[in-house]
Amino acid sequence: MRKTIKSRAAIEGIGLHKGRPAGVTFLPAEGPTGIRFISPLFKEPLPARLDKVAGTIRGTNLSDGINTIYTVEHLLSAAAGLGIDDLDIELRGEEPPAADGSALPFATALLKAGMREKPEQERRILDLSGRLEMTKGGTRYLAQPAKTGVFFKLTYGHDHPLVGQQTIEFALTPEEYLVRVAPARTFGFSHEIEALKASGLALGGSLDNAIVIAEKEILAKGGLRFVDEFARHKLLDLIGDLALAGLALKNVYIEAERPGHAGNVNFAKLLLEEANGKP
Repeated sequence: MRKTIKSRAAIEGIGLHKGRPAGVTFLPAEGPTGIRFISPLFKEPLPARLDKVAGTIRGTNLSDGINTIYTVEHLLSAAAGLGIDDLDIELRGEEPPAADGSALPFATALLKAGMREKPEQERRILDLSGRLEMTKGGTRYLAQPAKTGVFFKLTYGHDHPLVGQQTIEFALTPEEYLVRVAPARTFGFSHEIEALKASGLALGGSLDNAIVIAEKEILAKGGLRFVDEFARHKLLDLIGDLALAGLALKNVYIEAERPGHAGNVNFAKLLLEEANGKP
């Protein structure tokens, strides 16, 4: 059965990339409408779907063909990690607030709003009958059936000596997501910051909402939350991007090596094609 929240919850802050005031209000959704964004930018609610993806540079962006909203993956990850199928999100500004750079503030707000099951509405389940694999350059994705549960294995590597290669293996449940994935923060390299700001990105970035990997040190407020926080954040992003397929994950094993938003979205399309091809 599908799930939504019981009551409204709100978060205010600054957008990570545009650096302007931003806010979201989570609202219960009565129908099987999926996750939708409501904004003065749009004439009608914008569904968080793959066919609305307008860009994947430094985040996943959605558009109605006229206006664009930015970096929605952390919100989507929080909803998907908690098993929420239907949710309306009122958005103030062009992007959600960066919060602390993780999905935990959003997940915490959603939990505070409470969960409500909708027995009369069935979820659409990703039902794999075989192995699906996608490879491009150094990026690789794999999905195959599992006996029971949803499992991820994600590997992130970088030639920076302070990063190296990190791997996380994870069984997806709301409880485990909250503890092991949701707190992992977004990160970037110090040598990229000037170019990002020149291109209109990371304008709201700071050590309050991101980890900065410098040449000889890692700058993180309060230190790293996990020794493999970078891999965990990549998993956080992957869960959010896969939610755009509108499929509930069940009895599936997913593996990703060096994933990014573009690859995540293309892999989600492959999963959706597989689901649509079922009789």
